[in-house]
Amino acid sequence: MSDKGARPSDDPWVSSAGDRGSPAARGHLGEGDVVGERWRLEELLKKGGMGRVFRATDTHLGAQVALKLMDPAILGTEKARARFLREAQTAARLRGPHVVQLLDFNIDAATQAPFIVMELLRGEDLAERLARGPLPYAETVAILGDVCSAIGKAHASNVIHRDLKPANIFLVDDEDRPLCKLLDFGVVKLGDLGLDPKGTPQTDAGSTLGTVSYMAPEQLANAREVDLRADLWSIGVIAYECLTGRRPFRGDSLFELVHQICNVTPVAPSRLADVPGGFDGWFARATHRDRDRRFASARELLEALRALAGRPPEPVVDRHPGTPPDPAHHQSWASDANQIDIGALKDLTFKNAVVREFLDSANKHFVSGSKGLGKTLLLTYKRSVLSDIYLAATGRDRRHAAVQFIPEGRPYLDLMGDLASVDHTRADLMSGLYECKRLWSFSFRLSIVSYHSSLAGDPEDLAPLPRGLRGFLEGRPVEPTMVVKELLSLTVRQINQVIDAMEGPLERRLRSLHSGTFIFVDKIDQALRRLPRAAWIHMQAGMIEAAWDLMNANRHVKIFAAIREEAFSAYESDIKTNLYGATSTLRYAKHELFELLEKLTYYYERLPLREFIHLDVVSTGRSARGERAVDFLYRHTLGRPRDLVILASEISRHRRALDERTFTRIVQDTSAGLLVANIFDEMRVFLEVLCHRDKRDHFFGLLPCDVLTHDEVVEIWCRFHGVDRAYFDAHGRSSDDVYHPFRELFECGLLGVLGGGPAAGGQVQRFRQPHDAVVGSRHELPRSRYYLLHPSLRALIEPLPGGGRFNAIRHVVIGHGEPWPRHVDLVVDVQRELFRRPEADEEIAEAVFSLLDRLAADIADGEAVDAARRAIAASTAFARLSAELERIHWDELHLALLDLFPAARRVEPELTNRVEVAMLLIDIVRSTRLIRDLGDTGFVDHLQRLRGALRGSANLRLLKGVGDGYLAVYPTVARALEAARMLRRAVDDPAQLRIVIHWGPVRMSDHDVIGTEVHRLFRIEAVTDDDRAEEPGADRADAALPHPGLVTLSRSALAALPEAARAGFRRAGAFRLKGFDEPEPIWVEAGGGA
Repeated sequence: MSDKGARPSDDPWVSSAGDRGSPAARGHLGEGDVVGERWRLEELLKKGGMGRVFRATDTHLGAQVALKLMDPAILGTEKARARFLREAQTAARLRGPHVVQLLDFNIDAATQAPFIVMELLRGEDLAERLARGPLPYAETVAILGDVCSAIGKAHASNVIHRDLKPANIFLVDDEDRPLCKLLDFGVVKLGDLGLDPKGTPQTDAGSTLGTVSYMAPEQLANAREVDLRADLWSIGVIAYECLTGRRPFRGDSLFELVHQICNVTPVAPSRLADVPGGFDGWFARATHRDRDRRFASARELLEALRALAGRPPEPVVDRHPGTPPDPAHHQSWASDANQIDIGALKDLTFKNAVVREFLDSANKHFVSGSKGLGKTLLLTYKRSVLSDIYLAATGRDRRHAAVQFIPEGRPYLDLMGDLASVDHTRADLMSGLYECKRLWSFSFRLSIVSYHSSLAGDPEDLAPLPRGLRGFLEGRPVEPTMVVKELLSLTVRQINQVIDAMEGPLERRLRSLHSGTFIFVDKIDQALRRLPRAAWIHMQAGMIEAAWDLMNANRHVKIFAAIREEAFSAYESDIKTNLYGATSTLRYAKHELFELLEKLTYYYERLPLREFIHLDVVSTGRSARGERAVDFLYRHTLGRPRDLVILASEISRHRRALDERTFTRIVQDTSAGLLVANIFDEMRVFLEVLCHRDKRDHFFGLLPCDVLTHDEVVEIWCRFHGVDRAYFDAHGRSSDDVYHPFRELFECGLLGVLGGGPAAGGQVQRFRQPHDAVVGSRHELPRSRYYLLHPSLRALIEPLPGGGRFNAIRHVVIGHGEPWPRHVDLVVDVQRELFRRPEADEEIAEAVFSLLDRLAADIADGEAVDAARRAIAASTAFARLSAELERIHWDELHLALLDLFPAARRVEPELTNRVEVAMLLIDIVRSTRLIRDLGDTGFVDHLQRLRGALRGSANLRLLKGVGDGYLAVYPTVARALEAARMLRRAVDDPAQLRIVIHWGPVRMSDHDVIGTEVHRLFRIEAVTDDDRAEEPGADRADAALPHPGLVTLSRSALAALPEAARAGFRRAGAFRLKGFDEPEPIWVEAGGGA
């Protein structure tokens, strides 16, 4: 059975390793050849990263088998040979019905090629089956049941597969029942330490073999540290693909794919296909990035999947969310619940824990929240759900339904705009909680009786009612809000008389009510917004207290209502504690708002959020580093879902022409023109100054910048009220008018303060959030070193005419929850001092901002803050600026700069890791096409060959993976160039590589290299002819940039190259690149290079 000379007694690899340079080792076996003197190759079945699989015949027994023959191209690779052996050893250990059975392992004597003989399977692999479309749930469960059986046995033997994917799951044609077998155990991990049986690491640290699309995040981070839960992640991904027909994580490059797996929440499977109810949650648990929160075993995972059988499918919003919507079917974004069709509520409603509690609980009757949190949407949704439950059995004949809904349509408000002219006596009536409860208690009861003709009773009882109210009980059903409106048309005396006279008759009628009545009340706050604050608060509070009392008195009545959080938190009552248990207070964390927006972009745009926005990062000028586009979007909201919907709606309108500049302009203009402008109307009952447009504009014109000190706030208050500081010191702190503009900004969520943060990380910015209480009578602001204007308010103020010059502080990202590092105080002080002299020399301002830009850039590049400050203090630029400030006697600015950039202490110089080095960047051109040609495993092997070649280069100081390539560091440009040319000779097609060398100062550790020059290297690598700066008469290289296969040099790299070596390069021109102050000359090898 075996070849006598091919298998030494102790180690099967001794002879093959020793002879891998011989001609036999490079031989090629094909159809018709006999392998191992026994197995005749009949037909090539499949090619893979490790070799080829043939259908073969056993020449001794005549049986048909499958023979896997190691690819001759990798015979000399010890790692590949070890993996091939490991696959055979593992398959031999894991015998069972769902693992392909191994028959023989040997080494062919003629070619020294290892081979594995296995049972021949008839059928197809799961990848081939999925190419024809998704699978039904039952078939998916059957397949994964076999997979979990095999993988559970492997885990029990302390074997982790690490390469589970559809191509390694074979669907066997079996007459009795469908049968699946697991293939390819070549990437297994044996034992607990990632070692082979002899204790040798199986892979280099951090290497990630297998198909990346199915890998768990921890496997990508460190392949040696994975455990069985990495396999469970892969099974979750496979289940997703089986049911939806697409992978959850996709990317155009290896880097993007890894980013998706490690950072991005995939599309919920229910949005792509009819999946069983609960599958979204099952998939979320199976692929949780915290592996402690995944399933603990294959059995638990399978049982949870099987438990979903019989559940109704989740709703399907869109079968192809990755496809842009057909413009003919494009839907406009709805910013108000009344614009949404009832049938779309389920698809549009984002359910966090609070929302789910309100919708699902029978004990939740009231929803509390600020404007724009979705109270109307949830009240409408709850009514729709209850309507489906109670009206379905009657064919929706409401008059004969077991439950009467009031009103019969969706919840609406009929008082809007009708209460603005009430006189002070009725306003005083509505300002008392007891009086408001009486109004609503009467209105609820009269409304119920009007909807139930059987409760009409004796007509004589109606005599005390005015004609308008009497008509409601004579066949004209009426909603409670209309009753309130009719009552308020009476005098206060008449109101009290009517309520007193009818209290008994209405209560007697209500005792005869034996069928359910559901009442929905909404938008009371809007109808009352022009009333005094006390009336606004107590009319809402009285409504829910009257509703609570009525429900406790009559179990057939259920009342569901919305109340503004500002009102609910502001009033006092002896039964308020009881109401908390019946009230859901809406609040949304930042990540929940992003999830909500993701849900809506799929519904309206048929796109994931990232594709909808188009941009990952925007350059705002507030930070040296770009800011994530979604974070920029969030900072310009007031923390409410409606804000995001309004901004997204505007982005949708301009999406065809959306670029970074358009995006930032839309967000800023919309947040200023809609969100900020509306908040003053929404909060008008708490405002005394900013509710008036002329006063508001006058106040805004006094604001000098978006970061204010406490003393500056006092000064502006004095100017606004036309008094001096002495008046403020004597009377201001007890005056009813004190701080009104700033206090009102704070209550509106447009003025931030600094609060406690991490012990070592400075402070954190705090803006009032929608769920925070509004005091309303506060005379002073919270104490804070600085007061911060909201970004949307800044966008509103900047274009206002007159009022002085408004300056925005740079290098400070303002927004709720944003950090405020300790050194930012000093950055702000420098700029504020600079702004005090708008007539100052522009060269001084440019020099100051140049130092601030450099500080921000160094910190963004990872340099320690104090080290970056001291480095600038020691710079020539700082010395020149200091000398100039001393000359013109600008002491305040000079002192502020000295605080920010302190001179180094006169002690022994600190050790530094800043060095000048040559950086060689190797990037694969068109990596997506290469992955398609080689396959995922082949592409990873290709990267490994590049890595191996670079590791063998002389004087290599550091090598790290970057995207689809590598960054190598050398002491000289000559050594980097030598390595580049050596690598080019080592690869089959150098035109697949883009090669760039740059020289400059960086900071290095044993494992990484950071600094501005590293960023510049990547920008040089990405240069194209579109970046070219016109230079008449400039000597250009022949071809347009980039030049795959040829070495590209930066100006500094060329200057660091010996004179004799420069002759082989030609100047390609100068290019405008981000991160360079002037057009940067680029040099390219002439011809093919050396």
